[in-house]
Amino acid sequence: MSTESGADEGGRKSQELKSALLADITEGEYDQGALLPPQRELAKKYKVSRDTVQRVLGVLADEGWIESRQGRGSVVLRTQTVRSSVRENAAARRVTLGPLIAAAFAAPDVTLDVFTLTSEVLYTHVRVQEERIRAREIRPATITIRMLTPPDDQRLPFPGVPDAPDDDRPHRHLQGIRKYHTDNLIRRLQELGRDIDGLSATVEIRRVPLVPYSKLYILNGAEVVTGPYVPTERPITLDDGTTLDVVDVMGFDSTLTHCAKDDDPQSQDSLIVSSWQRWFDSTWRLLAT
Repeated sequence: MSTESGADEGGRKSQELKSALLADITEGEYDQGALLPPQRELAKKYKVSRDTVQRVLGVLADEGWIESRQGRGSVVLRTQTVRSSVRENAAARRVTLGPLIAAAFAAPDVTLDVFTLTSEVLYTHVRVQEERIRAREIRPATITIRMLTPPDDQRLPFPGVPDAPDDDRPHRHLQGIRKYHTDNLIRRLQELGRDIDGLSATVEIRRVPLVPYSKLYILNGAEVVTGPYVPTERPITLDDGTTLDVVDVMGFDSTLTHCAKDDDPQSQDSLIVSSWQRWFDSTWRLLAT
């Protein structure tokens, strides 16, 4: 029998398990069509109850990552893929976000500029890099993360209940997800900076009154990964267990694109990276608070 409290089980444990499973899926440990381990194994591996595993698998199914099939278990439906124009990726073209962020963290000075609806995916990948740093696999000297998100009091057109536009439960649910991952991203980087000698790690988050139509990652000022949020109809499960059918946007439902600066500052890829960096810097300075 689990000894975890109901509040803890419904909050922190569930979010941490979801982040861990998303990292495994997006990092390629489980390919499309692969089976996740049985619930009993997941509960033992992540030290949570079966109820937590079932709850998180239900959320991942709602979000389209997995499908639970009778007699087979949970099957991975998709992973986050990136279409790259970088020459060394030309053979495969399709890569995943995890290795791109891992390569960025291998640099002596790491900078990530991010514009996103929530920080869930960023938090998922930064956790992986934190573990690599603590294991002394990589040793950056500085980590600087700047993130733009919409203000909490800005009512976005998503997520929302189509027939009940005044129902603010989906919006509060989104706020909770954003706050959890943002707070923990800051906490983890602060702890990392204290624990690792010679490392300076900072995270700054500003709110910008814009509706995100896409997510944006600028890696070390030299590479850009971006892709549109795709509106879709899907169910969401609130913290109290209520299920709502909403119109929402899904970042994973589109193929992200990746480009990087090269030796020619006037090449298409170099200009794309420079343009996005200029947009981010100007928005950060002039529009964000």
